Amino acid sequence: LRSAGGGADDDAEPEKASSAIPPDVLQCAGPGERGGEIAADKEAREGMEAYMVQIEQLAQEGNVRAQKTAWKWTVRKKVWNYLEDNDLADFPRPVHHRIPNFKGSADAGLRVAKLPEFLQAKVVKVNPDTPQKSVRVEVLRAGKVLYVPQPRLRTGFFSRLLPGKVPLEKFSFAATAGGMKELAEPMTLEDRTKIDMVVVGSTAVNPETGARVGKGEGFAELEYGIMRQLGMIDESTPVVTCVHDCQVISEDLPPTGQVMMEHDVPVDIIVTPTRTIYVNPKTRLPKPAGIYWHLLSEQKIAQIKVLRQLKAQIERETGSTIQLAEQEEALPPLAKRGEKPDSRSRGRAAPGAIAPGTAQKAVEAKADVEEEPLPSGNSISTRLSRPQRPTGA
Repeated sequence: LRSAGGGADDDAEPEKASSAIPPDVLQCAGPGERGGEIAADKEAREGMEAYMVQIEQLAQEGNVRAQKTAWKWTVRKKVWNYLEDNDLADFPRPVHHRIPNFKGSADAGLRVAKLPEFLQAKVVKVNPDTPQKSVRVEVLRAGKVLYVPQPRLRTGFFSRLLPGKVPLEKFSFAATAGGMKELAEPMTLEDRTKIDMVVVGSTAVNPETGARVGKGEGFAELEYGIMRQLGMIDESTPVVTCVHDCQVISEDLPPTGQVMMEHDVPVDIIVTPTRTIYVNPKTRLPKPAGIYWHLLSEQKIAQIKVLRQLKAQIERETGSTIQLAEQEEALPPLAKRGEKPDSRSRGRAAPGAIAPGTAQKAVEAKADVEEEPLPSGNSISTRLSRPQRPTGA
């Protein structure tokens, strides 16, 4: 795995005692904890390999989506394995099938808070993943409005925290999934608040083009597409990601002969624990103009209530049926969660770590069975039909 910029982590040697646990941890971890973490890592890697085989089979059978995205799983595998093998990963581990938390994520969050774009922003949307918890805390500390997507968009759209609604001592809790559920205001598709900055998590990102690979579930793209077509953001809204230096990759992202898909969201700014990279607007890939329904499968729509609501309203307004992707989509497995380190075996918990079970309970909350009609109001169907990609960056 080669990263851009020749950072200090580029030449890091893998730990030899274990692919996932460094020697000092092995010495202080109890037998049960050590065995459980090794088993979780092994299970995650085996699950990833099995899913990659499934994707390759679909591609060989002529599935166009699989043919266009199989290479992304090669990138994810390299990054996730590299973070674990070199002990650069942080809780929750193993990092496979998730936006990977990394050591130094708190430092990256502080760097984001110093960006001119952040200082000028009044409303900031931040993804709900653990490595961006420090960014969510900084938004609250700066007295800005914080928007966070509800986990996997299964139960709703965004949750919003307004300045002054959360006391200082609760900022850290408010920035977790459980805290957002308890303290934030759930928003609906009727919301039209202007978002001044979008922060997304990434597995890998290209500093020349802004090309980004996530964890493979497409939520960042869906969230961006919905916001774009509702008029909450536009082409000029900065998209920021914070990652470890080793996740900044210039080569084979995408590989020769492959391209990013039209719904993929490129980034404008990359922040690591050690540096800030501004992607050249002339070489940055174009941003999607909205939701590309023809790329969404029935399986994906069935999982996400807000999309079902949106699709139903558009069809009522237009009197026509939205055509979805015809081919099967192989949805990736959920991440495996190992035990959180405790003070007896690992020392202090990693900065930004979520309390055990809090995020998992929110993520696994069941979507409501019945559809809820959206309130009547201004028609949005003209903006929510099939958007066209901008011709220039």
